[in-house]
Amino acid sequence: METEIKEFRCSVCGIKSQHTIVTKIQAKGAPDMDLRPPEPHRSTMEYWVMECPECGYCNGSIETPLDTDKSYLDGREYKTLGGLETGNPLVSKFVRKALVCLKNRDYAEAIQSYLYGAWVCDDAEDTETAKECRTEALSIMDNSTVIDDDNFYLLRADLLRRNGQFEKVISDYGERFFKVPLMLLASQYQVKLAGKKDDSVHKMSEIPSVKYE
Repeated sequence: METEIKEFRCSVCGIKSQHTIVTKIQAKGAPDMDLRPPEPHRSTMEYWVMECPECGYCNGSIETPLDTDKSYLDGREYKTLGGLETGNPLVSKFVRKALVCLKNRDYAEAIQSYLYGAWVCDDAEDTETAKECRTEALSIMDNSTVIDDDNFYLLRADLLRRNGQFEKVISDYGERFFKVPLMLLASQYQVKLAGKKDDSVHKMSEIPSVKYE
């Protein structure tokens, strides 16, 4: 893995600050069922979100414009993470990024940001906050058109299962057809895991007939 320190100007307050970005990385192996990448990529999450040290703006890049009044960053929702409680600084950044993405109507990225927060919680063995992050991601899916995308609909199965909603996985995906063979196999495997009431993390390589080098 190679990283580089670069200077970015915050699109909200205009202050410049330095941030570390990943410039080169090689990952080999199977991702998790929710597509969390294998090592060493999976351990670089601290570089996936920036926070302006001046105004607290969080996004993948602080140069991305904020599509709302900048006073939002001083408001209760942003300051309190929308009611989600965590003492983990990286989780807080991802949640704030998710809230910003919602304001920017970038629902797909908001879902991913909550998912990244869940991954950080998984590593810290904070199951309750991980569940809250996944619940928020599911809420966005159920209230936006992004769910029409098969990739996100398949991700939804893993979010539901990891949150212990086994019957929902079985009812929604038991007879669900996906045109892409790998997606169909993944969906069927999610149903199988749900039938066992298994809410743990699993890799794509565990799916029968799926191979990763």
